[in-house]
Formats: sequence, structure tokens, C-alpha cells
Amino acid sequence: MSSSNPRISSLSPLSTGLPLHELVTQLGPATMKVIVGSRQSSALNGVVYYDTEITPQQVSGRLIIVTSHDALGPDRLDRMCRSFRDAGATGVVAKAVSALGGTQLTQACESHGLSLLELAPEVEWREFDALVSRLLGEHGAGLQLGANSGDKLFALANSIAHAFRGSVAIEDHRRNILAYSVLPGQAIDNFRATGILTRRAPEGPLNETRYRQVFATDGVSRFPTNNEYAPRAAVPVRAGNMPLGSIWVIDPDGDDVSVPLAAEKQKVLEGAAALAAGYIVDAWRFEHGDERSKEAALRRMLSGNTHENDSTVLGLRHDHSYLVMAIDGGAIPEGELGELRTATSRHFSVYFPGSICTVVDGAVLALLPTNSTDSVKRSLDWFLRELSRLTDHRCHVGLSDPRKPSASFAPDRERAVQVAQCARLVGLDVAVPSEVKAQLILQECGDAIVASDLALPEAAELLSSAESETRETLLTWFEEQGKAPRVAERLNLHEQTVRYRVRKAYERWGLADMHADQLLVLWLQLRIASMKSRLAESD
Repeated sequence: MSSSNPRISSLSPLSTGLPLHELVTQLGPATMKVIVGSRQSSALNGVVYYDTEITPQQVSGRLIIVTSHDALGPDRLDRMCRSFRDAGATGVVAKAVSALGGTQLTQACESHGLSLLELAPEVEWREFDALVSRLLGEHGAGLQLGANSGDKLFALANSIAHAFRGSVAIEDHRRNILAYSVLPGQAIDNFRATGILTRRAPEGPLNETRYRQVFATDGVSRFPTNNEYAPRAAVPVRAGNMPLGSIWVIDPDGDDVSVPLAAEKQKVLEGAAALAAGYIVDAWRFEHGDERSKEAALRRMLSGNTHENDSTVLGLRHDHSYLVMAIDGGAIPEGELGELRTATSRHFSVYFPGSICTVVDGAVLALLPTNSTDSVKRSLDWFLRELSRLTDHRCHVGLSDPRKPSASFAPDRERAVQVAQCARLVGLDVAVPSEVKAQLILQECGDAIVASDLALPEAAELLSSAESETRETLLTWFEEQGKAPRVAERLNLHEQTVRYRVRKAYERWGLADMHADQLLVLWLQLRIASMKSRLAESD
């Protein structure tokens, strides 16, 4: 793959990605079918057209449009799908895959574990591109507005309500209600009241149709009374071509949409959309810029390369306690780490305000303001199940001990990561250092042995692949304190076989004449190797 500039539809900066199954559900079976499903759940960040010069950076996190797969031979299709998989593509979409000419593409995708979707032949590629772009915008992350921005939006909603004499809702691109009017005597219906209570626009077929109409136009859209829906006017909120949300106002005088909207109301609503776009973008810049600064400061403190004002940026208080949390999800693809970090950040922002999350060396880490590990454990009861569903991996969490802040949290990060690994070894969902102390000691011993040349020669021989049976038997023999029946039961062997293997090992390496210290170190080295092997297998 070399550099090129193919047509790409990317996700806006406000988005966290669209799950592939959600794309299929939204488009419906008449438009799209799943031909090959992937075992990995992944988020779609855009689409890109395939050509011979497409780069791995352009492929990562994207759905690849392959327009002429029937002209490619099986070897080329195999190489293409392998490169897509290695670059972290979300999947492949093509037409006529179910036909005879699509068999080779299907086989290549199946071989490399790549999702394959089939687009209906009557849907043009540019239409599909536009549909994906719209869905990506709607499924982007919700905006987190600061207090000042929220006050401005509520004031803006009241000014619109004053002109229309009806309830106003200002929504983000995910239909969350950011602000609403509270003028006495304003017209309101049950659907608006429900939306204000839940801070989200109600779902429904009628709403879907109306939202499509609003975002398909640049000006004001109007809707008459429909059953329990009062008459409404709406306008999209955009920054350039990027949809940020919409403004909806109940118009008591707007039931007859054939009568033009009063010029004053039109001006108020369109002007409000421009003001709301500015407020939302400014709030996003501030909040996300502040978040990026905090993440950068946290990464430095976790790595030990602290800047002078990092504790100030993070808002650390020297009279408060903090702990570091690490999530061990095994071999999670790099593309899913961001999604995992986002979910973790949202979770802890509710339970531990002031918490900061980041990703360092493939691990999701968080700094939590708390003096109790028990409170963190309680908050993770249901969240770990959600993480496992999100990543298709069982996630384990390690916590450091809470302490007052210092110049660096590097030791706490190292300990939390170690505890998470140990939690995976012993099958705990969440662990603190005291619960896995023995495993932590083994890890420290293993690191010390690796850093020196003090390994026993007998251990080196036993760790060779040729001695796997003897090694397993000896390890189990030591663990069961020489009880042959229990060793035989664990290894599914006859007792005489166990005794024969142990006797041969004792004779070959002189274990019977070994000093107790030598036996202890031998067992230690075998145990550490076994622990590392189990960690690698669980990845």
C-alpha cells in the first residue's frame, strides 16, 4: 500500500464511531445484508473506496467499498483482505456478492475474519456514502457543555419561545435536549414534556421522518398538528456542513403550513440556529481542549515525566487521596481501545467526578479521586459486564492503593497494571494489591531473574519444549505437596505414571540431593514460567 487520496467519508471530531451491526440495522435488510460476520465487534469511523494505492492509515477503522471485486483474481483478493485485516479495517462492502462472481471475495473475507456486507444493486455508491455519513453524525458522542454555554442556550431557548409563544427544545446531533424554554404560559404538548423530563427527544416513526426532512434542508421546516403532536417549526444547527443538532419550537399559530411563517419568527429561528452553533462549537473546543490537556498531563504523571504544572492541570488536591485503575482486557485490538477508554471515562465521570482516563501502552488507565477501593469495586459491578459485551473479551480491573498525590503516579500505574494481570490469572473481576499479593511477589521475582543471569541450569532444561510433560508433572507434584493420587487426578494419569515421571526427574537432575533453597528456586522459576504462559494464552 502506498500513498493516495481516495474519496473518504470520515467521522466528525464529535463522534465515537458507529457499531457495524447498528449500520446494518439502520439501513435495513432491503438495503444491506451481512454475508460474512466478524467475531470482533468494531466501530465504523468512515468509508473509503478501495484502490491499489490506499494506505493502512486510510483503512483503519473504515468500511472498504470494493466496486469491482469480480475483476480481481483469488490471489489478489486474498492479499487485499489480509492487508485490510492487518490495517484494522472494519469490513468490506460490495455489490453482487451473493452471485456466483462473489464467491471468491466471500472466501477471502472468511479466511481473514473480515466482515463482508452486500449492498442492494439499486443503491448507488454515492447514496450509500451519504447514508453512512448521516448515521455517523447521528451516532457521534453527545456534547458536554460547560455551565456558561448551558446558560446561554437556555436564554436562547427562552428568546425563541417569546417570539413563538411555544415550548422550545435545543438538541444535539444525538437528539439529546441541551436546553429548553421555561416561559410562563408557553404552549406545550405531552411529547415535549416527556422529552424535557428525559432530556431526549422521544423515538417514533413520525419523528424519524421529520428529522430527515429538517436535516435535508438549510432553512426552517414546518409541521402541522398530527394526533397528539402540536404544530412545530424546526431548523438544523450546523457548523459549515457538519450537523451539530437542531432547534424545535411548538408554534400555536402554525397548524396551516400553507400560510407563510411570519418574517419575525423566521428571522428569530434562523438567527438562533447560528448563535447555537457558535455556543456549541465554543463549548466543544473548550471542553475537549481541556480534556486533551488533562489527558496529556495524566500520561506524563503515569510515565514519571511530570511537568511542573501537571498537578494543577489535573486539579489534584494534596489533602485528597487518589488511586490508579487499570483495565486488562487481553489482546484488545488497538481500534477498540479508544471506544473502551470513552466508555470508561463516561462511567467514572458519574461515580467519581474529577476522574481522568487515558490509554498508555495498550492499557486503559484512570486516575480516581477516592480514599476507598471498595467504592470503586461497587461502581464496577455492572460496568464490567458492559465492557465485556463491548470488547468481546472478559475484562479484569486492577487498583492501586489510595494515597495522597506526589510528583508522579508511575509506581501506582505499574502496580495497577500488575494487579489487573494477576486478577486475570486468578479469575477475579476486580482486585486490589492485598488480594493478589502472592502473585505480585512472583512477578517481582520473575522480573529480577530476567534482569540477572542467576537462573538455575536445571530450570533452563526443564523449560525446554522437549520437557513439557516432565515440567507439568513436577509443577503439579510440588503444588500438591507430593500427593501422587491428587497429581494423577489433576493430570488425568495413572498414579504409577506420576511416580515414574517424578522418580526419573529426581534421578536426572539430582533433585533428591538438592538443598532446600535450590528446590525452592527451581519451583519458583517453573511457577513463574507457568504464570507467564497462562497470561500469554489468555490473550
